[in-house]
Amino acid sequence: MILHHSLALAMAAFLAWNSVPAPPAVLGVVVGADRAHLNSGAVSEGATVYDGDHFLTEAGGTLRVRCDATTLDLAEESAVIVRARANGVQHMEAELSRGTLVFRAAQAAALEIDALEALIRPSDDARTIGQVSIIGPKELRIRARRGSLQFSYRGETQAIAEGESYRVILNPPEDDAKKKEGVKPVRRRKAFLFIAIAGGGGGAAAIILENQSHKKMESPDRP
Repeated sequence: MILHHSLALAMAAFLAWNSVPAPPAVLGVVVGADRAHLNSGAVSEGATVYDGDHFLTEAGGTLRVRCDATTLDLAEESAVIVRARANGVQHMEAELSRGTLVFRAAQAAALEIDALEALIRPSDDARTIGQVSIIGPKELRIRARRGSLQFSYRGETQAIAEGESYRVILNPPEDDAKKKEGVKPVRRRKAFLFIAIAGGGGGAAAIILENQSHKKMESPDRP
């Protein structure tokens, strides 16, 4: 009887131990913050970054997060959630829900940006600096500041070469003239439309970000 009781206690302890959720993965550290928030409270330099953390910045605020192989700079009035991808904590996903994010990565698999369900990642295993801004419910602005990027949305992909900037319209409407004329499309409508921005446009947000943070943080373009 005592043996059965001991086994029952051991089994209960084993089940209780295994039911305790594992602690969230550590992704990196906050290396600069001004008028920035983590989850429901203020965040300051030196804070540990965990899987699932939600960061946002106020007007005039900035945030820099540094991980093993990536660095994220969040501009003012922006919000992002960081997550560990399935293939390891050194490979991170950042979900941008508003505003502008400037990112740096040394490996193609190190980082993936999710913005309005579109995915942006470095194309090659080389030092890459990119910028993503959410302009509207169906519009992004993307700039490959150093290295090239790969854009994906609903099964379609587009390469962005170094130095190129684009307005990206998601789910663009069909041409009204063709609708009126009754012309049938010869191929399936693209899921997105790329519009080139002349002269490297889209860099204004990054310039603002650098000007706001240069006293405490190095510029994202510095080697």
